[in-house]
Amino acid sequence: MRPARSRSEGRSPSGGTMKFERRFFRPAVILLLLAAATCGHGQRALTLEDIFDSDKFSGQYLKAFEWRPDGFAFSYIRKDSASGRQALFQEEVGSGKRTVLIDSSRSPVSFGGRVEKRFKVPGYSWFPDSRRLLLEQRSDIYLYDTADSSVTRLTPDSLEKRDPTVSPDCRRIAYIKRNNLFVLDVASKKERRLTKQGTDELLVGRFDWVYEEEFSIRTGFAWSPDSRRIAYWELDTKAEPRFPIVDFIPVHNEVEWMRYPKAGDANASVRIGVVSADGGRTRWMDLGPERDIYVPRIHWLKDGKTLAIQRLNRKQNTLDLLFADPESGRSRAVLTESDTAGWVDCNDRVRFLENGSFVWGSERSGRMHLVLYSRDATLIRPITSGEWDVTSIAGVHESGNAVYFESNQKSVLESHLYRVSLDGGAPIRLTGTDGTHFVDMSPDCGAFIDRFSSVRSPNRTVLCAANGKELRTLLSGDIPALKETTLAVPEFMTIRTGDGLDLNAMLFKPADFDSAKKYPVLIYTYGGPASQIVSNSWHSGMGSLWHQFLLQKGYLVFSLDNRGTFGQGNAFMNLVYRNMGEGSRDQVEGVKFLRTLSFVDSNRIGIWGWSGGGWMTCLCLTKWAGWFKAGVAVAAVTDLRNYDTIWTERYMGLPQDNPSGYDESNPIQYVDRYRGGLFLVHGTSDDNVHAANSLQLAHALQNAGKPFQMMAYPRKHHGIEGRKTHLQLYNAMTQFLSEKL
Repeated sequence: MRPARSRSEGRSPSGGTMKFERRFFRPAVILLLLAAATCGHGQRALTLEDIFDSDKFSGQYLKAFEWRPDGFAFSYIRKDSASGRQALFQEEVGSGKRTVLIDSSRSPVSFGGRVEKRFKVPGYSWFPDSRRLLLEQRSDIYLYDTADSSVTRLTPDSLEKRDPTVSPDCRRIAYIKRNNLFVLDVASKKERRLTKQGTDELLVGRFDWVYEEEFSIRTGFAWSPDSRRIAYWELDTKAEPRFPIVDFIPVHNEVEWMRYPKAGDANASVRIGVVSADGGRTRWMDLGPERDIYVPRIHWLKDGKTLAIQRLNRKQNTLDLLFADPESGRSRAVLTESDTAGWVDCNDRVRFLENGSFVWGSERSGRMHLVLYSRDATLIRPITSGEWDVTSIAGVHESGNAVYFESNQKSVLESHLYRVSLDGGAPIRLTGTDGTHFVDMSPDCGAFIDRFSSVRSPNRTVLCAANGKELRTLLSGDIPALKETTLAVPEFMTIRTGDGLDLNAMLFKPADFDSAKKYPVLIYTYGGPASQIVSNSWHSGMGSLWHQFLLQKGYLVFSLDNRGTFGQGNAFMNLVYRNMGEGSRDQVEGVKFLRTLSFVDSNRIGIWGWSGGGWMTCLCLTKWAGWFKAGVAVAAVTDLRNYDTIWTERYMGLPQDNPSGYDESNPIQYVDRYRGGLFLVHGTSDDNVHAANSLQLAHALQNAGKPFQMMAYPRKHHGIEGRKTHLQLYNAMTQFLSEKL
């Protein structure tokens, strides 16, 4: 459930598989944008089979995209038109020359003494020398040389090796094996074990579930720039409660146990160690006297003599930047960000420069902006300012004295790339087309890949020069099946609440809309802290297609970003601090607005959502019963005490310190108000939002003698994955709405 908070740089998931964010997610996620098929000339009606059991509406994406470290070219996987097989391509930025790096004919990979002729694209990453590739295949590591297309197996055994990472000098590869940190010499293929303490409970160089989920972090170690040392996390998870994930299908049920600290529970204790790449004793960094903390990020300064550590307190309202000496372990806090009225996220908007100064993202002004600090953390100058937010740093070009960043400066409904001088001044917008842009800058800041869309146009991928000039189209974004449909473009609007807040909203109408008719309305919601649904972007997920299917059936579809969501500044997001349920009152404001529209059937307004949106749906049908006739809650959190420590406590505090806030945000507390019309859906193997959430609400409804419907999906996870499963699910949801709304 990591929120796609806009304060962080994470991307949101697609369609209805949003996590109880963690996707309560990053801005620019907008569902609902495909066409409602109508009976107009040349148009064909959408079917659920088209949506969920075919590839007709699949978009185009650069698969496994990577920049070459020198910025001269980039690589990706696609089908080779000559051979018809999948291949790894390299494309030069300047010339556009495209060459096959790896395919089955030129680079068969050897497994256990035999040659695998059928090419299977492995995980890959570039060596820093931009000449060789590291390939991961079946727990083995291979070196691929682009000069002669040779493939060399480097690993001495076939035990699992997690997160292999090449040193900056290209001489060694570090990875996790048997719960410990190892290095492999590329030339000699000799392996050295650097740690010995790791076990299934004492994690070395890797993370538990909650760190990975809520801090969006996977690799738990980092090479120093001089390749002499490796800094790594150590997490002791023994105090974390275990949670059972039960497979109910076998005659004798099987149980998989996971470490899952719920709000208020004990977390893993964390340490940061530094060890020589040649082996020896680990030097532990001083993280301060308080042990109940988080360390979400570490960064080496460019000279390799200082390790920067982000330390976050348990309440997540104070973030300290520590500078630690890897030789002695001594550290000092050089910078602190705090928010007494809300929370502070770990900072991904930080870049350390060659002279030791650094760019840092801060919300002290009430908006997320970039600031330049000296090596000793003395303020040099603000770099950006204004009533808008920097959402990510795309790159820093030191010799050009420039920072490239993404922000919503043009519109809270859009995201664009900008360039600004390190000396400050007015930012220059580099992406010209209206809509939402996701940018991947080259390492040398000489070019960028721009994937952009709007409510009128599907995702298009282009290569641009650093000044924003479009060099060539990489993917047109054309979806042939769209030619058989009619686009339903939303109407954007602002709704003023009774207490004076302005909320962004959008309304979809059928292509054959008749203002003289009365239409039922389905509200699609997410609503969690720092999320965003309403934006000028295209999203071709299955959930959005289903909305358009409903449009052709005669529904309206409406969405509103309530208080606490992204886009209107820190104070607006903090309005739900310690009481997330406050956002639900704005969904009621949306209903009040809809009731003023002459073409809306005021007695047929429903609501639905997935994960965090499921929680909001349950709260609306209980706490605000009477405003909504029916609702569908998929993979919903009900009692927030059921969710993990990091995500939940960030916005709600600890349950021990805030029992009233947890109760007021808990649909189970309002079961007595519930009038009917709820459809609960959950996967029984959901390891993110456990099925216990839906079962607890079902139990309370049953005890209160209240009617509801429920569907359980055995062996399915948070996304209730599978084509046939999705087809069955959305058929069930459609049938439910046809009966209840």
